[in-house]
Amino acid sequence: MKRLSSAQVQFLFPEEELNLTEKKRAFLSKLMSNSPRGAKYKRYLGAPIRYPGGKSFAVGYIVELLPENVSRVISPFLGGGSVEVALANELGLKVIAFDIFDILVNFWQVLLDPKRKGEMLAILWQLKPDKKTYEEVKDALKRHWRFTQYGEGSRESIITDKVLLAAYFYFNYQLSYGPGFLGWPSSVYLNGETYRGLLDKLEKFEAPNLEVYQADFRDVLSRYKDDFMYLDPPYYIGPGSKTFRGIYPMRNFPIHHHGFPHETLRDMLKEHKGGFILSYNDCPTIRDYYEEYELFFPKWHYSMGLGETRIGKYRKERGSDTHRKESHEILIYGRPRA
Repeated sequence: MKRLSSAQVQFLFPEEELNLTEKKRAFLSKLMSNSPRGAKYKRYLGAPIRYPGGKSFAVGYIVELLPENVSRVISPFLGGGSVEVALANELGLKVIAFDIFDILVNFWQVLLDPKRKGEMLAILWQLKPDKKTYEEVKDALKRHWRFTQYGEGSRESIITDKVLLAAYFYFNYQLSYGPGFLGWPSSVYLNGETYRGLLDKLEKFEAPNLEVYQADFRDVLSRYKDDFMYLDPPYYIGPGSKTFRGIYPMRNFPIHHHGFPHETLRDMLKEHKGGFILSYNDCPTIRDYYEEYELFFPKWHYSMGLGETRIGKYRKERGSDTHRKESHEILIYGRPRA
């Protein structure tokens, strides 16, 4: 079957006249990869931030599964927001997203408020993308994090200005290797030209159909029992899993990852009536937890560390000769129930 070009799709299906079925078809046509042996879909570049575990390469596969009678999607695990932004901006759906990481949520809320977004950008344009500035911002964030999470240090460490906190979070995260919260600076992103490109993209970003709030997933599932959901929880760490370490919010203190109640999520989804798409790491435990649902196993390259070319010690010890990390993903589809 001959695939339509983006221009042909736009001509045949003017955006304001499309229903969800046609919007999906048009969007997936634009996202289709031209590589004969690579992934089916290209990376979706609409999200405003780099984030570990982000689904920029998975957006096409997830949109494929989306029911065509949905008008609103709930996301309990926002993270970098690639899927959520695609649903809101490309398909015109109302998306209500949540995350437990308060500093991340604050960034999204500032970004989605035009006035505060402008104030954040003014701060970011004044910051120099060099190691000295990076360490100063990182130190301020670290002191804020230690006091708010552990009560260490002094109350004066708290960054009370939410716009400044959002700016510092963005600067630290986007210029870091990985990326990683309170991580080390990346030689790829720590330069003027790249930094200007990041801020230009941030300045252009809008998502009027997206709302973001802080909440635990259990509260979200309890409140939105009849809504369709997209869920991207912390990946399972245990027997048979290729995920060995927690990464949220950072590898050295994965307080949102270690101890995550995977069984509770499973049990609550079994009672959920609105239907869902769940992205997880493919391992025997997760397959067993969700064996009654439709399971899909797409393949793509992970975007974490995109732009970096060094091969880590961990991979070398296991005989890997590439910096590219292959996915081990499973998409789980639970159909809406009456």
